[in-house]
Amino acid sequence: MLTWGVVFAIAVGVYGQRVIGMMALDPARLGPRAQSVLSHIPIAILSAVIGLQTFSRGGTLELDARVWGVGAAIVCASRKLPMFVTVLIGAIATALARAIA
Repeated sequence: MLTWGVVFAIAVGVYGQRVIGMMALDPARLGPRAQSVLSHIPIAILSAVIGLQTFSRGGTLELDARVWGVGAAIVCASRKLPMFVTVLIGAIATALARAIA
């Protein structure tokens, strides 16, 4: 099972590879579509890892309090609330879901 330290290491690695790739390539040679794809790769990988951490435990699907927390954070992020507020509301939603269950 992945830990948040591993998630952070993966994020740094993915972003580092992107930076190195962009430094090695001349961005002007890339088309706008390729630049757009490259800019979305790190967030796609992080989203996949977070999804895996949220919806699984031990290789099986598990829907528990974490889903409520991530759902609340998604709503906050879609409303463009500050990051601190988003994380705080996600944590509170997770805590409340665990207290109720």
